Amino acid sequence: MFKNKIVGSILKRLNIVPIYRAQDDPKKLNGNKEVFKACYQKLSEEGVIMIFPEGTSEFERKLRKIKTGAARIALGTAKENDYKLNVKILPVGLNYTKSSKFKSELFIQFGQPLNSDDYVEAYKKEAITTAKELTADIEKGIKNLIVDIDKQEYEVLVEKIESLYKTQLIKSTQNNEEDSFSNITASQKIYNAIRHFQKEDPIFFYKTKSKIDDYFLNLKAMNLSDKSLEKGSRQSNILSYFIKSIVFLIIGFPLWLFGYINSFIPYKIPRFIALKITDSEAFYGALLMSLGTFSFIVCYSLTALMVWIISQQPIVTLCYAIALPLSGFFTIFYARIARRFYYNWQFISKFFSSQEVLVQLMSDRNNIIQELELLTEKFKLS
Repeated sequence: MFKNKIVGSILKRLNIVPIYRAQDDPKKLNGNKEVFKACYQKLSEEGVIMIFPEGTSEFERKLRKIKTGAARIALGTAKENDYKLNVKILPVGLNYTKSSKFKSELFIQFGQPLNSDDYVEAYKKEAITTAKELTADIEKGIKNLIVDIDKQEYEVLVEKIESLYKTQLIKSTQNNEEDSFSNITASQKIYNAIRHFQKEDPIFFYKTKSKIDDYFLNLKAMNLSDKSLEKGSRQSNILSYFIKSIVFLIIGFPLWLFGYINSFIPYKIPRFIALKITDSEAFYGALLMSLGTFSFIVCYSLTALMVWIISQQPIVTLCYAIALPLSGFFTIFYARIARRFYYNWQFISKFFSSQEVLVQLMSDRNNIIQELELLTEKFKLS
């Protein structure tokens, strides 16, 4: 990123330091000496450094192996200051509901600081071993703050159980108190329960897992999603729901069309550029956010300018400019209502064409949820 002179100069002005990695170019690893010196200087001046110690960015609910850089910087700074400066390392956990989805949630949790003073005596005797010990403690500190799933098969199973049971689990554990992190803690509880029952009661675990897998396979065969089955079965008065939804979709269509036309180009441009730059989901969401910020500002400004040139009316231009972002947000809301309508329509159409199969799927879903509730109670008591 720093090879581009313009981008590099911007990054440096933002106090971003380049890191040289062996997998990129082993010949440039000597450049990290200057990086460490810059970090020592910053911390010695009681500054703050933010570092992502995994050394890479992937959207996985899994903590990758922590690199020793953070520990070496902290202990190296203490040494540079004759061990009179206690450098603190604050573990931070980042949990996304869906990193590449607009308006999804990011939960940030902070752990207990680690003090370089606690490692100084050992570091004086054995620097490499102590740096590894501190790295292990950093890893442990971060793991306590995130959903950490160590196997791919578990991640798939967690996602299935989340779809079926997460809402009920959150309600049962909140005790009528608002908990911003209930989404994250519920996911971690599901994963902890999976590991517990696989070890303590493997027969029951694999029996339940088989039922869940079969249920989702049957959904796929019916071209249905668990969400469509859940939402469709929840509607107590389906006729009233469809009438209200159709009326809203018809009345709101002109405003949606206005927002869609004006937002189409600034919405598509970031996606086109982001896909050209990367195919990594971890970077895709960040690129969309940064590129989208500029594309919407530029395109909305140009659109308002065109309206002013054509109309020469300040009030008309102002109203149009205000309507642009408002209609954009309405377009997102309208799309969600339309998507929910689609799920319910899918459910109803399948109900009339394959009633027996659908009723069986609903029965299977309820049975699985009941079993998960029993497992939850067992897990609480264990």
